[in-house]
Amino acid sequence: MMVATLEQELQSRGPTGLSAAYDPLWERRSTIFWLVLAAFAVRLAFLFFLQTYRPGRVDDFAIASETTNVASSIARGHGFSSPLNGDPTGPTAWVPPGYAYFVALVFRIFGVMTQSSIIFIFVVQSLFSALTVLPILGIARHSVGMRAGLWSAWVWALFPWFIKWSVTWLWDTSLSALLLSLLVWYVLRLPEASSRRSWIGFGALWGLTLLVNPTLATFLVVSLAWSGYELHRNKKEWLKPILSSVLVCVVVISPWLLRNRAVFGQWVFIRSDFGYGFALGNYHYSLGRGWGGTDPTGNQKEFHKYWQLGEIAYVRSRQEQAFQFVRQYPKEFIVLTAKRVSYFWDGSSIDYRAPIPWYWMPSSYGVLSFLLLPALLVAHRGRLHAWSVFFGGFLLYPLPYYLTFTESRYRHAIEPLMVLLISYAGVKATCAVRIALRR
Repeated sequence: MMVATLEQELQSRGPTGLSAAYDPLWERRSTIFWLVLAAFAVRLAFLFFLQTYRPGRVDDFAIASETTNVASSIARGHGFSSPLNGDPTGPTAWVPPGYAYFVALVFRIFGVMTQSSIIFIFVVQSLFSALTVLPILGIARHSVGMRAGLWSAWVWALFPWFIKWSVTWLWDTSLSALLLSLLVWYVLRLPEASSRRSWIGFGALWGLTLLVNPTLATFLVVSLAWSGYELHRNKKEWLKPILSSVLVCVVVISPWLLRNRAVFGQWVFIRSDFGYGFALGNYHYSLGRGWGGTDPTGNQKEFHKYWQLGEIAYVRSRQEQAFQFVRQYPKEFIVLTAKRVSYFWDGSSIDYRAPIPWYWMPSSYGVLSFLLLPALLVAHRGRLHAWSVFFGGFLLYPLPYYLTFTESRYRHAIEPLMVLLISYAGVKATCAVRIALRR
């Protein structure tokens, strides 16, 4: 009887156990301002106190990455080209254009890979990371509730694990987390929107996001499916709004697709390297982690092959090698894929890399994944609004990494959603305990 009464009281209080009279802090704009400011200040403190911009403190792989190589080529007037080792190898689609052009602009102003340019990029990345607080609170308002949203926002603002990517990696990692969070916030509001402009804006935001990180396209399926279902459930027109968003998205990315068609003589979708990544993690006796010994950046024989064949032909040849492996050793491929599922969530890829003293609290990686499982169950049992959006994102987003290889930074894009669900479960548990104690 007591359990039934407790359950009824929790349901009457909404998803976070709060009464209807509760005044959400979302309405206090000063709270949001201080949250964002605190998040930004903490990231700048990490940047300048630990001096993560100095050589040896930035991840060596990140500072000499394909993105910085292409950006250097653009800044020097050689166009979008030469992604490997800084050597001239011609036009490329190895990386998406969005973030590479931003880095190139910084290099043109502050110099290529100077300390000033690295500091500026890290400051901007810190701003991206701090601004992620806004969609975290926006998502909370439409799903988990504002108490869980505030918990999530403060954890995101202050916890070192979520800070480090913005001040140690010259990559789109922080921007991808911000963009995906914005898209989730947007999609939760879409069924309420009646204007065509809202759906056009959704498609435009998706187009810009894909130009930064095309891997996020896996969530595009989730967002469109959920939006269409909600419109259909509420007996509203769903096909035309969905098609308009898709059309606008295609229009936004089409200049880059046309560029690739003109440069390579064939259609290439945003980036060209999936076949290479598939081969990097799939070969006989592989560990499934993406061995750098077959990477053109560290293997002169492979680099010469890349230079001789050209990018498209080289990627195709590596892809054929990987497909041959799958045909010849299908059971081994299944085992490797299962291992990569574990690698994505357990954080063991951190230990696989050379030790970097700035990877704070690596054990928290696996803890967050472990806490996500009960949080998903609590959200499902509590009939959380848009639970399927969260679950679909966690289910589909990692698929490309399950097939190729994974690194710890790849999970960062969905970590705002993880923190929201874990905070939601924490709030539900806290409210249940308080109500039980009062009885």
